[in-house]
Amino acid sequence: MAMSIEKPYVEAEYDPIYDPFTAEFQADPFASYERLRREAPVYYNEKWDFYALSRFADVRAALKNHEDLLNFQGVDIDDFEQEQSSFPGMLPNIDNPRHDQLRAAVQRSFMPRSIRALTDEVRQVCDTLIDSFGDRREIDISADFAWPIPFEVFYNFLGMPEGEIREKFVQWTHGIKHREIGSQELTPWARESSQELREYLAHLLRERRANPREDVLTAIVQAEIDGVPIAGDEIDFAAEATGLAFAMYLGGVETTAGTMSTLFEQLGRHPEQQRALHDDPKLIPRAVEESLRYRTIFQVTARTTVRPVEFDGVEIPEGKRVFLILGSANRDETVFEDAEKFDILRTPKPHLGFGEGLHGCLGNPLARLETTVALEQLVARKSIFELAGEPHRYITTPNAYVFDSVPVRFA
Repeated sequence: MAMSIEKPYVEAEYDPIYDPFTAEFQADPFASYERLRREAPVYYNEKWDFYALSRFADVRAALKNHEDLLNFQGVDIDDFEQEQSSFPGMLPNIDNPRHDQLRAAVQRSFMPRSIRALTDEVRQVCDTLIDSFGDRREIDISADFAWPIPFEVFYNFLGMPEGEIREKFVQWTHGIKHREIGSQELTPWARESSQELREYLAHLLRERRANPREDVLTAIVQAEIDGVPIAGDEIDFAAEATGLAFAMYLGGVETTAGTMSTLFEQLGRHPEQQRALHDDPKLIPRAVEESLRYRTIFQVTARTTVRPVEFDGVEIPEGKRVFLILGSANRDETVFEDAEKFDILRTPKPHLGFGEGLHGCLGNPLARLETTVALEQLVARKSIFELAGEPHRYITTPNAYVFDSVPVRFA
């Protein structure tokens, strides 16, 4: 029988084992995760009034529980998707039946066969960037390689215009994610970037209706659900079609760039693992999966309880925000041996790097393809590298752990 207690695992004096909005936590989240798993697997934060799950089994069960834990209040833990949830079409914030209907409308573009067809394009993008290194022994492998790849590949895939306007898209991408540590509120830059991007996406959707192409924006504007177009007569910044395009856009760059940056950062710290890749490139897919597990880019996703739900004998009341800490679940020592170590040779096991269940990441095949091909080309064309300076963490939502600078030196 579940215990019904208001503040499980919290002492009389506030003890913030897990406060993702503090600079102290963001500096080293993994120490807090270990303590959570050991001392407080169902944790209540009284300051922010949320519960948190940190163990693999609990997080996985919560991701798959689409009856008691819903997405209608958004999956970001700050105010971003709480604000965006007022707009229709934001796929991560929508529950069934509309979620499955909208996802089906764009699913074909993300089928494995469609993604595999992009392999040559991804390889060409990677080779062009490697060519640009020239004879330089030192580069920033995050800023010069990991970030430009998804900006180029995903923008083409989605249907973003080419030319100078892409620089504006880059600015909007970084602006949307901009945060101030210690606050749940969005910065003015984030709000402005979100509004401007939505308005431009609406413009592109209207253009695609008049001039269709082979891209995701066209798929959205042409899609119907039960004979009713997703894109109504008026496509503005608040339209459902715009929200769906906005959701696709948000997931297409940061996850991939972050995964690559972590992968290269860890390989720079572990040259012996790089040598293993050079000796046997067939290990590359394992290296990609280890990067996704080791430092999951989206560290946490949120749900809201619509009825009491029990985890580890603790009952979480109705109407509570629950943070599912993917970054902790993927370091669970009861599931992954030597979980705190980056090891591309470990026996593969399922991880939660892209979530799971109804809201599992739609774009994960493309992110995996880009990261795999990028590492393949780097191993084939460049020598082993080491870190040439301290990596810099990208200022982004408290959900994420992403580098935007990883200086390296090739041998």
